[in-house]
Amino acid sequence: MSEKKAMKKVSIALCTFNGEKYLKEQLDSILQQDYEAIDEIVCVDDCSTDSTWQILTDYSLLHPTIKIFKNTENIGYIKNFEKAIALTTNEFIALSDQDDIWHPSKVRKLIHAIKQKPMVYSDNEYVDENANPLNRFSSDFRHLAKSNNCLNFSFFNVISGHTAMINRSLFELSKPFPTDLPFDNWLAFRASLIGQVGYVNESLVRYRQHANNTLSGKAETEAERIRNTYKRLKCLAAHTPAAKFLREKKALEALAKSYHDRSFGNRQRRVGVFLKFNKEILHFRKRNKLSKFIYSFKMFWKYI
Repeated sequence: MSEKKAMKKVSIALCTFNGEKYLKEQLDSILQQDYEAIDEIVCVDDCSTDSTWQILTDYSLLHPTIKIFKNTENIGYIKNFEKAIALTTNEFIALSDQDDIWHPSKVRKLIHAIKQKPMVYSDNEYVDENANPLNRFSSDFRHLAKSNNCLNFSFFNVISGHTAMINRSLFELSKPFPTDLPFDNWLAFRASLIGQVGYVNESLVRYRQHANNTLSGKAETEAERIRNTYKRLKCLAAHTPAAKFLREKKALEALAKSYHDRSFGNRQRRVGVFLKFNKEILHFRKRNKLSKFIYSFKMFWKYI
């Protein structure tokens, strides 16, 4: 058996929407990966109105591994990623945005790390719209690490999809993707229920910062933040199996209840849960023990 045949095959799931400006650079960085067993790059376009579809078409004609699909209606990025992953055929799937630049060894290093894990991720470097380094990394702001506790993902969306690789079993267990939280947060949460989320302590993506991905439109009001946090926590609690994770399920249910309204009692409840599960909930926060302890008390006034 040749070395290439013995390698684990990897699919790339890439979603696009009006991404003409940076898409070519993203595609080129995928095509230039030094891992030879990437045998499909599945690209799903969510009804772009610019030249994104033409770019995908041109690349697919030049590179047979690129398979392109176009939605008949806009379904949003969460459902678009669910669709893109569903269209892949291999056991291991690397997730891709449309505007970043991958390190040439990204796939090779993630596939080496994933083994039997449902999910692995890496650090990323921030660059400006012209791909100039901003001298910042995700690890500068977060305590990036491996994880196998679902409470680690209850509040903070730490794992960006563009840094991640998942296996198919995780995807099958995670669908349909809920729309109450980011899909990468959902996948990390589900992964922590079935195994360890692995971490590669190296920046493998240049994460581009530009107007379209740094501005989120109208800011949430306080009431909207409370309502959305309540919905997210309810969703996570509902999908935490009591048979194996009763302690975590009760914690998530209590947290969700604390966001039902802004009453004094619910504020007290939230602080109590944060104090009891401080280590788990704040696992990825880059703070010392004292700061995390103080942060828990601040949750009487804060909402996230």
